[in-house]
Amino acid sequence: MIQKQIFKEAIDINSGPSQEQLNRIATQLGFKDKSLQDAAKQVGQIYELFYNLDCSQVEINPLAETTDGLVYAADAKLNFDDNASYRQQEVFSMHDPAEDDPREVAAAKYNLNYIGMDGNIGCMVNGAGLAMATMDIIKLHKGEPANFLDVGGGANESQVKEAFKILQSDPQVKAILVNIFGGIMKCDIIANGVIAAAKAVHLRVPLVVRLAGTNVELGKKILQESGLPIITADNLDEAAKKAVVKEAVKEVAKEAAKEAAKKSAAKEPAKKAASKEGAKKSASKEGDKKEGAKKGAKKA
Repeated sequence: MIQKQIFKEAIDINSGPSQEQLNRIATQLGFKDKSLQDAAKQVGQIYELFYNLDCSQVEINPLAETTDGLVYAADAKLNFDDNASYRQQEVFSMHDPAEDDPREVAAAKYNLNYIGMDGNIGCMVNGAGLAMATMDIIKLHKGEPANFLDVGGGANESQVKEAFKILQSDPQVKAILVNIFGGIMKCDIIANGVIAAAKAVHLRVPLVVRLAGTNVELGKKILQESGLPIITADNLDEAAKKAVVKEAVKEVAKEAAKEAAKKSAAKEPAKKAASKEGAKKSASKEGDKKEGAKKGAKKA
């Protein structure tokens, strides 16, 4: 029989957990006798911490018991609601940007939501839901997203430019997929922003753009007439396929260049040897000529 590992308690957010609930949780966690009361007390304090400091997560692992029955929170992971920073100034003053991903720090300066990942297709999307869908479809087509980057519904040209800079700063990125729904912003304005940003950062990787929403046809026309090698797509599925293919083509070209460099390096010693041999033969012939000239001079 599989033993239950996850226990849940419905808590009144105003009054917090009751003592009966705390005791039940401590019992379910395996504490007994003296340690049970200590564990119940600490679970209650964990809830107070979560509530009073506007936490979005409090994870204690492990909650350990010593041989003499004492209970310790040996390790913990805490996250705090950014929207509560104004009333949790002491907590947020402990934040050390040096420990953060520099790309996330750069994104935050321009009100961009960025999370780095392990893939090689950079994503720039407006809206968290659309961003999740974009990453899912990339994976469906055997690609791997390099990031989650949400520029928001009202992104301007400056934000788009910074987003491109952040994406291109990742050496793993081999292609960029822009998936924007023009709801608040019109697609022609978005297209002009993408073009200006692409020119400003001198993009070195393939760029696939899918636009949808207000003025979408005008937006596509602007992209196609930009003179830039921007690949457009009519829907998200097509955009993901094109991004995955372009990334693969770039990777193949990169590997081919490496192979060519290896072959060239392998031929170099043979070239040098042939050059040395040619120099020796030339020197030998020159010596023969001089020797012949000396003999002719003696006879004369």
